[in-house]
Amino acid sequence: MTILQNSDHAFFKDLAALLTGQIIIPEDETYEQVRQIWNGGVTTRPAAFVRCANTQDVIHALRWVRSYGFPLSVRGGGHDFAGRALREHGIVIDCSPMREVTIDPQTHTARIQGGATIGDLIDASQEYGLATTTGAISGVGMAGLTLGGGYGPLMGAYGLTTDNLLSAQVVTADGQYISASATEHADLFWGLRGGGGNFGVVVSLEYRLHPVTTVLAGLLLYPLDQARAVFHFYNEFITTAPDELTIQLGVIQMPGGMPVLFLSPTYCGSLEAGERVLAPLRAFGKPLADQIQPIAYDALVHSADAMFPQGRHYFSQTRSLDGLRAETIEVLVESVQRFSSPFSAISIHHFHGAASRVSASAAAFAPRQDHLMVEIVAGWEPQSPEADQRHRQWAQASSDALAPYALKGGYINMLDEGEQERVPLTFGANYERLLALKRIYDPEDVFHSTIGHIML
Repeated sequence: MTILQNSDHAFFKDLAALLTGQIIIPEDETYEQVRQIWNGGVTTRPAAFVRCANTQDVIHALRWVRSYGFPLSVRGGGHDFAGRALREHGIVIDCSPMREVTIDPQTHTARIQGGATIGDLIDASQEYGLATTTGAISGVGMAGLTLGGGYGPLMGAYGLTTDNLLSAQVVTADGQYISASATEHADLFWGLRGGGGNFGVVVSLEYRLHPVTTVLAGLLLYPLDQARAVFHFYNEFITTAPDELTIQLGVIQMPGGMPVLFLSPTYCGSLEAGERVLAPLRAFGKPLADQIQPIAYDALVHSADAMFPQGRHYFSQTRSLDGLRAETIEVLVESVQRFSSPFSAISIHHFHGAASRVSASAAAFAPRQDHLMVEIVAGWEPQSPEADQRHRQWAQASSDALAPYALKGGYINMLDEGEQERVPLTFGANYERLLALKRIYDPEDVFHSTIGHIML
C-alpha cells in the first residue's frame, strides 16, 4: 500500500478532470474546515479529500485511488467519535456534500444520498407527516447509523433504522455500481443491515416511512439522590411498555454542573393513549421538572443537538445489559459521582418491541433480545494531554465496571480500535456469514473501517 504524504493539485489533475466535485489538500484554505468531524479530538490529517457531488464522482475517485494503491476512508455525515471517517496520509472519499432527500408520500418511502443526516431526512419527511426510526441527534449521518443498526426513540414501534432500509446503492471495491435489496444482491443487503461499513461506498439509501407527526415526549428530571429508586422503577416499568413507547434513561449535567437523572419517553401512538400510559411514570418520585408534552417529531430530534456540539472532544464506550440490577445500578451511580467533566453524560437506550421481534439471522445486526444499551460519553473542552487522558479513563473505567454484567459483544457503531475482540461476539452466529460476504465483495480489504471491521 502506497502512503501519500506530500501532494499538490497537479498530482490529482487526471482525477480532478473527471469530477463534478472538488479535491481539497492540506495547502488549501478550506482544508481545516473540511477536515473537522464531530469529534474535535480527532487530529488525523488525510493527504486529500475528494469532495464528491454525485455517484459518478465516487466511482471515479474509488477507481483512481485503487489504481495507485493509496489507503482510503469514506466519510458520510461525519458524526464520528472514533475518527474512522479519516485516514492518516490517505484519501478520503467524502460523501458529505451529497445530502439530497426525496420523499414519495404515496408509497411512504424516502430516498437519500449517502451524506444526508438525520436532520435532512426528518425535516423533509415531516412535511408529509412521515418519519422513520432515527437517532436523537440531527447531525448524525443516516448511512453510518443504518450500517451499524440505528437505535432511536421510534424503534419500539418500527424497529431499528436498519430494519426500515428498503434498498441501498453501493459502489463496490472494484468500482461497480450496484443496488442491494431483498430482490437484488440480497446477500449484500443482508450484510449492510447492521454489518458495518466494510463492503463498499453507500451512495444512496431508500427507507420505509411511517405516519408520525406529533409525539408525546420530553424530559422528567430527578435529583441524583433519587437515582436508585428511579432506576429500579424504570427497570420494572419498561417490562410492560407498549411498542409505541420507548424510554431513554440517563444522567446529564445542568449548566451549573449539577448532575440530574433524566427519563426521556417518546410515545408515538395517540396522544390520549400516551397520557394514560405515561401517567404512572410521571407520578413516580419527586421530579425536579416534568417537561413531557406533545411535540413535533422533527422538533424532538433537534432538541438535543446543543448538548453534544460539533468540535468538542469526545470519547465514548458502550455496554449492553439485559436489564438493571442492584449491582449495575451501583456502578452507574458511582460512575456519575465521578464525572470528570461538566460535559460528560450517560445515556441508556431502550431496545424492545418491533426491534426485538426481528430474527437474529434476518439481518447482520444480531443482538435482538430486549436490552439496554448504555452509552458512556466523556465530553470536554481541551486543556492538556493529562486532562484528556483523565476524561478517557473515566469512560473506560465506567465501561470496565459494567463489563462483568454485560451481554457479549456491543453496539458496532460505538466500538473503537481497541475493542476488536468484541466484534465477533457482537455478530455471534452472523460473523462467519459476514466473513464470506467480505470475501465476495471486498476480497482485498479495501474498506476496513473499524465499524464492524471484518478480519480476513
